[in-house]
Amino acid sequence: MLELLRKWETKLFGRQLELRVRLFNILLCSGFIGSLIGGVVGFLTDGGFFNLLLNALLSIFSLLMLFYSLSKQKYQRSYLITIIFAFLIVFPLHFIDAEGYHGGMLVFFTLATLFTVSMLEGKKAVVVIIAELVFYTLLCIYAYRYPGKMNPFNTEADRLVDIIANFLMANSILCITLTLYFRLYNKQQRELEAAKKQSEEYANMKSKLFAEMSHKMRTPITVVSVYAQFAAEQIRERGPNEQTLADLATITEEAKRLAEIADGTLKLLMASYETESEDGQTAIPIDIGILVKRLTQILKPVALRIGKNLTAHIIEYVPRIYGNTDELTQLIWNILQNAITHARESIELTAAATEDGVKITVTNDGATIEPALLQRIFEWGVSGSEGGNGIGLAICRSIAHKHNGDISAQNRESGGTILTVTLKGITMEI
Repeated sequence: MLELLRKWETKLFGRQLELRVRLFNILLCSGFIGSLIGGVVGFLTDGGFFNLLLNALLSIFSLLMLFYSLSKQKYQRSYLITIIFAFLIVFPLHFIDAEGYHGGMLVFFTLATLFTVSMLEGKKAVVVIIAELVFYTLLCIYAYRYPGKMNPFNTEADRLVDIIANFLMANSILCITLTLYFRLYNKQQRELEAAKKQSEEYANMKSKLFAEMSHKMRTPITVVSVYAQFAAEQIRERGPNEQTLADLATITEEAKRLAEIADGTLKLLMASYETESEDGQTAIPIDIGILVKRLTQILKPVALRIGKNLTAHIIEYVPRIYGNTDELTQLIWNILQNAITHARESIELTAAATEDGVKITVTNDGATIEPALLQRIFEWGVSGSEGGNGIGLAICRSIAHKHNGDISAQNRESGGTILTVTLKGITMEI
């Protein structure tokens, strides 16, 4: 029984329906219940056969119109049929049968105009409401001019019962309708707020995604550009040699990585996919020592061309950690490139084992960072240099956190900065 009631509640008042339609269904349900109550009151007050007939017609009409509107989905037609039959025919007949304005039907005229406002809109609503007000006013004048045409109550007590009954019914219908309306409205507003918040989160995520994608792709593009220039200069000056082939191999490797980054980003945008690690990508054992050496070898010639020296020291055995190769490559690349940009002459990278992972330290001999800025240097959009976008170090911190590590910065007493990265690796569930 409860399941059946929930099914009909969803069918009549579910959020798949327009708010106006749900209000119309509330009106029909209220009309059905109200006409049944009116029939009972009429019977108890000896209202006569005509009163019972009108209430029966209204209750049957409410049910028929409810099923018609649900099956045909022609709501505008349903609204007009309801206004014509219920508000302009049945209500006036009730008015005449209950001694005109001496009874309680006047409150239902007010109810009729209010529901017309909820069903119609625009010029159609204005025209129909004016027609209703004029018609109801003329009915009152007619009752005044021809009181003998009205069906009088048998006693003053019957009149009082009719007035109280109509007053209570009209107000109950109005209160129930408004309560349900505001409940539906508030629910709809909450859903809209949730949708708006979700949309803003998606927009923010998309902005960060494209910013990270741009930063990721800048790394291999820079390598391709610089090494293509190296190769071109070597060919012009000395012709192709072993170094030219090595440079071209580096270009090929970075071009492949660029294609992989673009492919991964496309997959992320086009589909939601299951992940094997905390950050949504498969974790594999990575030799940080080999990765550091490779990146240092790539960037060393770049630094030398602008008069700076990059050196790397691998202290003892550096353990493998579980992680994402592309992300860790980007992290080390970003901190090295940042150090090269801000150094005066030298950049030194040190990689060493810790008790539970790896520590990477990158030192440069450039300018120090203002203490206030030093505390915020890893925040999104905060840059330590003019013209910077504040993305690189923020991405580094995000990657470090994904690999159960952290990143910090401090100034050197002799000038320059030290960036320290600790990595424990992605936790693999067994």
